Amino acid sequence: MAMKVFVWSRAEIEDGAAEGADAVISVRMHCDRGSFETLDTAMAQAVLGDVGAMLVLRSDDIGVPRLGAQRGPTDEQITTVIDFARAIRAGQPDATLAIHCEHGRSLSPALALTVLADEFGAGREAEAAQRLLRLDRDGIIAPNPLAVRQADDRLWRYGALDAALVALSPRYLAVREHWGRVAADPAGARAAPRPRGGRSKKRFREIGHDTPDVWE
Repeated sequence: MAMKVFVWSRAEIEDGAAEGADAVISVRMHCDRGSFETLDTAMAQAVLGDVGAMLVLRSDDIGVPRLGAQRGPTDEQITTVIDFARAIRAGQPDATLAIHCEHGRSLSPALALTVLADEFGAGREAEAAQRLLRLDRDGIIAPNPLAVRQADDRLWRYGALDAALVALSPRYLAVREHWGRVAADPAGARAAPRPRGGRSKKRFREIGHDTPDVWE
C-alpha cells in the first residue's frame, strides 16, 4: 500500500483535523511570534505523543533576498522533509502523513508534491502533480515555486516537477510569474495585484494514490 498525504491549514490542525495521522509536518512562519501551544497540543494528540513522528519547520511563503523581510524554504528543509517522509514510509508503507502551513495553499502543497514525487519515482512527475491537483476542488492551491524548484533539485528531477505543474496548473504558472516579477522589480511588483485563491470550504484535502489530486 502507498502512503497517504493530507494537506491542511494551521487552523484545521488546531481543530483536530490530523487526528489519527501517523506523522505530522508543521510549517510555521518566521514572522509569527505568537503562541503555538494549541497547535503543539493538537499535533501531539494526533500522533499520540510520538516525538519522532512530528517535524516542525520555520519558513515564510516565499523568500526574495532583495525584500529582506521574508525567509522562504531552504534546500536543507526540503531534504529534511524528504528524509522524514522516507523514514515514516520505511516503518509503515501505508502511513498517513499530515502536512500543514498557515493557510494550506502554498507551502504545504509543495511539500506534499515533494513527498508524492519521491514515492512515485523519477519519470512520473506528471502523475505526482496530477495527484496533487485533483484535490483542488476549491481552486486555491498554488504550490510554492521556490519549494518546487528545490524539490526538483533535491530529487534530481531536472525541472520536471516545475514543468509538470506549468503544464497542468494555470494558477501555479501565474504565481510563479508573479514572484519572478517580484524578484526582478520588488517595488513595481508590490504595487501590482497578487494572484489569490478562494477560501477552502472543506475541512481537509487528502492526497493519496487512490484519491483525486489538488492544490493548497
